[in-house]
Amino acid sequence: MPRPSTVLHVMNAAAGGAALSTLGLMRALEQQGIASSAVCFPNGDAAERQALLDATHGRAEFVELYTWHRKIRSAAWKRPLLELRQWVRTRGRVRSLGAVALAARRTRAQLVHTNTILTPEGGQAARALGLPHVWHLRELIGPGDPFQLPLRGPALGRYLRRHASVVIANSGASARNLAGLLDADRLATIPNGLELAPFLALGPKVGGPLVVGMVASVTSRTKKHALFLEAARRLRGQAEFRIYGHLPAEGDDPYADEVRRLAQQAGVQLCGFLSAEAIAPQLDLLVHPADNESFGRTVVEAMAAGRPVVGANGGGVAELVEAGVTGWLAPPDDAEALARAIAEALQDPARRATFGAAGRERAR
Repeated sequence: MPRPSTVLHVMNAAAGGAALSTLGLMRALEQQGIASSAVCFPNGDAAERQALLDATHGRAEFVELYTWHRKIRSAAWKRPLLELRQWVRTRGRVRSLGAVALAARRTRAQLVHTNTILTPEGGQAARALGLPHVWHLRELIGPGDPFQLPLRGPALGRYLRRHASVVIANSGASARNLAGLLDADRLATIPNGLELAPFLALGPKVGGPLVVGMVASVTSRTKKHALFLEAARRLRGQAEFRIYGHLPAEGDDPYADEVRRLAQQAGVQLCGFLSAEAIAPQLDLLVHPADNESFGRTVVEAMAAGRPVVGANGGGVAELVEAGVTGWLAPPDDAEALARAIAEALQDPARRATFGAAGRERAR
């Protein structure tokens, strides 16, 4: 594949880990003289949209895109309604596909990059225009995983071979779900790129209470907040437990309201959204209870900051955390085991320091 001078990024969100990784990628490409433009699903707040506009020097537009997963993760009775709404908003994908193709022509893109497996328009537009297409797989899409696609098995493999020059999986956990579906030269496993300088510059935490934190939007139903909250309830009084992440107004989201109720029972603070750079100095220990992550950006950021991690022994997190070296791993969905691992970490400051130092080297 020849080196491009312009890349069009097709993004399913202006917020979240995939978006942050793509913004970092745009900055890295710019340093190599490669210009970026973007077509992005119209979500995210004003600051998040502005960050995308800044990274592309204004060459970003927000367009309703078709997403494979939204209806599939919803209750069965909702799926036809969600499909109909997507069909109307994208005009049967004609409008969304046309917007991506038009953006590629207007910006003279020489390569299309789709930043998650969940959005098909990038591959379809690239194929129609005869452009190479790099498709990022940042999700776990196997049986029982949180993201289910309408295609699976050999049908998915055939579709990807037609619509992707290469698929980049962000971890071994995500790549395993495409095992046998793509030739080795069409599937690469490359961890998400992160800009770690602000975290690597942090020193040890000085003073204050012991703080155990979880970092995840309180609207994200796959992050397993309840598991963290149950572990915190069992350890109440041994440390200050906090959840950092977007918190909608009371009554706006039933899931967030349930997290509020459980947090109150467990004595856990809901701190709302803060930047990762602001969170890391507050922590003594990061807990990541979800075993269904394909990667685990917050885990790498915490390790880069020298903070040890308690994670679930599954998905991408189990690839990032070396048990007994950079942190602790607990069996998935086991609040008692998670609480034991957290308690062990809280009771052994020397081990926390040793694991934190090892984690920093691993993050590098």
